[in-house]
Amino acid sequence: MDYADRIFVACIKRWPITSLHPFGTLVEQLGKMGELKVETDALLRDNNFASDEFSDAVLRSVNLDDWSLEKEGEEAIAARKDFRSEKTFTIDPNGADELDDAIHVKNTGDGKIEIGIHIADVAHFIKANSLVDREARKRSTAVYLMNRSCSMLPPKIASEICSLTPGEERLTVSVVFQVNSSTGVVYEDATWVGKSIIKSVGKLSYKQVDAILSGHTDTKIEGADVKDIQILNVSVTWSQPIPLLILDSLDRLTEISRATSWLRWRGCCTSSPCLSA
Repeated sequence: MDYADRIFVACIKRWPITSLHPFGTLVEQLGKMGELKVETDALLRDNNFASDEFSDAVLRSVNLDDWSLEKEGEEAIAARKDFRSEKTFTIDPNGADELDDAIHVKNTGDGKIEIGIHIADVAHFIKANSLVDREARKRSTAVYLMNRSCSMLPPKIASEICSLTPGEERLTVSVVFQVNSSTGVVYEDATWVGKSIIKSVGKLSYKQVDAILSGHTDTKIEGADVKDIQILNVSVTWSQPIPLLILDSLDRLTEISRATSWLRWRGCCTSSPCLSA
């Protein structure tokens, strides 16, 4: 067989200072150069992402085939704040399967707007240092490409139990706060953070939301009203600039996210000696 047009994953074992070339072993053959799947696999491996498939051991350790909210127990459910009566909805790219965050927006009628941000409570289903936990830490993040995606968590968790699918009761961690409808000032004493339960009523796409914010109020959406989207638009709702306190907070959050991202990539890149060749 001619290997000149093949792409391999190689693991460098040693590289003596007296040698121009490293010594190592071939770990895996990815396939023929030029093929979309093979080139994508090589790109992922070159950035220290292993196969997008999970091992049988990891999949078996999930053990959530028959999960339902009722099986959590009355005490566990009572300990969470119930937002199932709120009109929560998700906003994601077209075709997204992992709906991990949702929002609800409502006018309280006293010049205030309540905004709730709900994130899937993934940690509730993953035990510390379990196979799933170790695999997630190894992957560090999910990767979404044009032709495929590489999830950080097994599909049972990422695309089912922790996906905020419309009509399904889901466990979440929420941040609920109120803002002045005229200035956008956040009422800090009215902020609530904690574990919760939601039941999404709709799945919106970025394209739909962008159309509404651009003035196309006849855009058809399910589970949310046009006015709910318009409330989120700072330029439509708030007549004054965003307070400097909020801008400073956003700048600080941006700095933290960039630092966290850098640490993740650095940790991932220094943990594996395998490179595509």
